[in-house]
Amino acid sequence: MEETNKAEYIIEVSSTDATDEELDRMTRQLLHELRDLDVESAELTKGEPAPEGSKGDPMTIGSIVISSLPTVLPAVVALVQAWSSRGQGRTVKFKGKGIEFEGSPEELRKLLVSLEAERKAREDASKLEQPQVRDKTDKSSKIFISYRRADSADVTGRIYDRLIGHFGKSAIFKDVDSIPPGIDFKDHLERVVSKCKIFLVVIGDRWLEVTDSMRKSRLQDPSDFVRIEIEAALNRNILIIPLLVRGASMPAEKKLPPSLQKLIYRNGIPIRPDPDFHRDMDRLIEAISNHSNKKS
Repeated sequence: MEETNKAEYIIEVSSTDATDEELDRMTRQLLHELRDLDVESAELTKGEPAPEGSKGDPMTIGSIVISSLPTVLPAVVALVQAWSSRGQGRTVKFKGKGIEFEGSPEELRKLLVSLEAERKAREDASKLEQPQVRDKTDKSSKIFISYRRADSADVTGRIYDRLIGHFGKSAIFKDVDSIPPGIDFKDHLERVVSKCKIFLVVIGDRWLEVTDSMRKSRLQDPSDFVRIEIEAALNRNILIIPLLVRGASMPAEKKLPPSLQKLIYRNGIPIRPDPDFHRDMDRLIEAISNHSNKKS
């Protein structure tokens, strides 16, 4: 089912006064940035030989072909808009399923607004079509998602969307942003975690490396929010599932502060990008549901 929803898009870029070599270099930079998104594939379009001095197989200069789900398209358009804005005279042309566009960064911005409106309309329609009967985890358990924005904000958003689609929004805690002024934030975080029976910790490839303004590891700071959340979960008898994203593996025990070292003995689940994302999420949802049903 997932494969049939994917579509191919051709992105053709141009820049006034740019030589073929310069355009080739700019295109490859855009390709590199596109591959960091959650697209299925992104490649230079095969065609005429690239300019002398360029590396690789013969390609069409200034042309990229990507394969992705329609839901990823707004992020692609936003990235291309940002790329276009970084240089004068850059224009872009999109061709693919349900879209054909050519113009400036400002016109691209208008397209992005339109795509976002369509995405929200699809989401609203999907919610209306969803059955009202929810998994009993919605009533019996709260699920806490611990993550670090600098490490995995985008993929955590996708994980969150799948979980609320199955268990309901009221069952999921993701962001603890509204800490009242003057409140002990450590006590507040521990209190929020104490309301949950299932704790998910999202670990990406930079989870251990994120530092503060003094270039010290944030995870080694006792006042770090992520550390406090995980410590609170480890101190309780609840299900803790590490979610390994962006190809990350479980951190070595010696790289964690002593209070977090028990985390490495919790069996993790890899959450891979498409085309495996939804299959991995199905496994996670099944594990959560089975655990909740045993406890109820």
